[in-house]
Amino acid sequence: MMIRYPFTPSSRRFFDKLPIEESFSSAEVLRQAENRLLGAIKRHRYEKHISELIEFSSFFVSALIASQDQFLGQKFSEMESGTPKDFFASERTQDKPAILRECFDVRILLSDMPSYMYSIPVVDYLRGTTKFEMRSQRWKLVNLSLDKGIVYLSENDVNDFFGDLSEKMIYGGVKNLRKATFPKQLEGIRERIVPYLPPQKVRSTRGYLYIEELLGHPVADGRHRLTWLVLAPYLVNVKNLEENDAVDRIRAFVAARGETSSMKRFIEYNVKRAKRNGLMPPTLIKLKSEHPDIYALLPREIVQKYR
Repeated sequence: MMIRYPFTPSSRRFFDKLPIEESFSSAEVLRQAENRLLGAIKRHRYEKHISELIEFSSFFVSALIASQDQFLGQKFSEMESGTPKDFFASERTQDKPAILRECFDVRILLSDMPSYMYSIPVVDYLRGTTKFEMRSQRWKLVNLSLDKGIVYLSENDVNDFFGDLSEKMIYGGVKNLRKATFPKQLEGIRERIVPYLPPQKVRSTRGYLYIEELLGHPVADGRHRLTWLVLAPYLVNVKNLEENDAVDRIRAFVAARGETSSMKRFIEYNVKRAKRNGLMPPTLIKLKSEHPDIYALLPREIVQKYR
């Protein structure tokens, strides 16, 4: 189970028990990790290692390296989701619900409808697609068989569903690894991979100068809307602040006009949401055209200065 689906919680717990120093000092593990990454960006034909332990360990090592670059992280997640999907497709029909539950905490059942192999209550289906942010048209309810609160899925549907969930799970794990200290032992691999990656776009902050000024001018109205639309995206994805620091900055902004416990939770949720989804704040021009009601809440001196 852990070899086939290395992103499961039990797999991660098992890897955490392994001596990390041994993984980083093993030439075979490092070579396989580099091969995985080169395969993800189509610079090398990736082949699985004969040793399952090396294959298993190299997955986590390469994920740590992939976390250092958004493009590489996305390509790594795309490639790595293919193998567990193939494994899942070969599993016995009656075993697939338990595997989905173990991997993603998504509950599906064997169906008694002849045309469909599986079923899932619509509430559970929506909980799973929302948790993993499955925005593809493929998984919209309008494109699925739905009857009396039950979503019905064919075997191919469930295989594809598992594959897409795998990609989301792997990419989410890769993004979380960005917070970890990058080991010096992996710097050589990273440097060899970088020349094959497209240069990262440098985000200009010019269009967001009004937000920095706004943080010093608390407003009485619209604090919820300003938090989720403007402040949270700006602080975590433009200023690149840690989540705790971003929360503190926004709390200082709203506290000048009074803060409640529900507002604190709202701020924490939207900071995490902005970070998770890579949301960007609107420029002042875009705010005026698309959100005129929020634009009208800005202090006059800021509007006059940056319009």
